[in-house]
Amino acid sequence: MHQEKIKPLRWAGSKSNVAQQITGFLDFSRQYVEPFCGSAAFFFDKKPKKAVLNDLNHPLICCYEDLRKNPIRLWEIYNEIEIDPQSYYNVREMFNDIPPSVERSAYFLYLNHYCFNGIYRTNLKGRFNTPFGASNKAKAKLSLSDVVEFSNVLESCEFYNLDFEQFLSEINPEGACIYMDPPYFTSEARVFGEYGEKIFGIRDLIRLRDAADRLSKNNIVAVSYRDCGEFRELFGHMHISEITVTRNVGGFSGRRKREVELLARAGE
Repeated sequence: MHQEKIKPLRWAGSKSNVAQQITGFLDFSRQYVEPFCGSAAFFFDKKPKKAVLNDLNHPLICCYEDLRKNPIRLWEIYNEIEIDPQSYYNVREMFNDIPPSVERSAYFLYLNHYCFNGIYRTNLKGRFNTPFGASNKAKAKLSLSDVVEFSNVLESCEFYNLDFEQFLSEINPEGACIYMDPPYFTSEARVFGEYGEKIFGIRDLIRLRDAADRLSKNNIVAVSYRDCGEFRELFGHMHISEITVTRNVGGFSGRRKREVELLARAGE
């Protein structure tokens, strides 16, 4: 029986369930660069020797840094918290009120594991407000050995917390494998925004296309996106493959549907 690999984080939109369809387009023997890293599913699966991970979500990047620097203390705080609604909402309040610290990163890890559907959602004031989501089946906690293993893997990483375009300009990679899985925008359907008032839009998609074109001259570049007219028009000059994904309708595992997403690839 196939045993699911343990990952440090859940993340809405993660590509872990379609990894086999995508990894064949990537080259993990190169420096691995991910401007929208989220749960960094491919990084933790393939463990490239050199990696640069970026995300605009500041608590996420802080959590990775604290996992690397102080895994034992982070795990101790995380492991002490009970899995029930009252504990969850108490931790959520504390998470929103304290400054960056190993405590906040431990709260982030706990909230990520027990929030609804792994969704990082904030209100317009930037406060995390995803409800408790472990009512029926609580996810088992990570063990200390799990956390130490993740810490060791993260030793190979550099971390950034920047807009994707600024990040790519700053590191200016050459000979790398760049995988980009941005938030999805399309005028053809309603798109759920996870990060409060700042939502990925058409101008961002154009900026992404321009960055991909520039970087594909000296790198492998792969971009995942929903199947929509905007992406096909902007990235149609690249090699485009169709990826079949299974989604939980409304975030509920008992209601699933299959959809087609796109993967654009360029460069060598």
